[in-house]
Amino acid sequence: RLPESRDALGRSKMTLEKPKDFLIHELSDLLSAENIFLSMLEQNAKLTENADAKKAYNDHYKETEGQIKRLNKVFELLGAKPEQVTCYGADGLRKEHEHLMEEKPKGMVKELGLLMGADKTEHYEICAYRNLMQLARSLGESEVADLLSETLAEEEEADKKVRALVRSLGDEVKAA
Repeated sequence: RLPESRDALGRSKMTLEKPKDFLIHELSDLLSAENIFLSMLEQNAKLTENADAKKAYNDHYKETEGQIKRLNKVFELLGAKPEQVTCYGADGLRKEHEHLMEEKPKGMVKELGLLMGADKTEHYEICAYRNLMQLARSLGESEVADLLSETLAEEEEADKKVRALVRSLGDEVKAA
């Protein structure tokens, strides 16, 4: 458990005094991000009219459920509970996605918006997992690092699939 202090309103807040505190804080942030992205994947699968994209969103939805379980295992290994935080980076990507959908894009423009938004989320996750994996290794938490590495590999593979779908749509744009 992270050291606790209180803010001016008496609310509990965690202090970040040691690298392990920061690891737990950032893992909590990442758990929030994964839950936000999970709901976005579900929404994208409903919104897309592209069969390959729908399959990719649904497949990664199932994979993300496993990643959330893996993150919970990481907390067990660290003997910590996740903080109740909101990942503002993921929340910003969600808001950007919602704003785009409010513009009511049609056809290929909608598909490009959905896929390019998905690519942004993959890069966010790749960066987070890569850095937290390295921090865990530096702290001697090799089992935690291995679990994070497993998820990193999944995210990198998901990113390849999304980029391939964007390229495919790009070819259709050229032909249009």
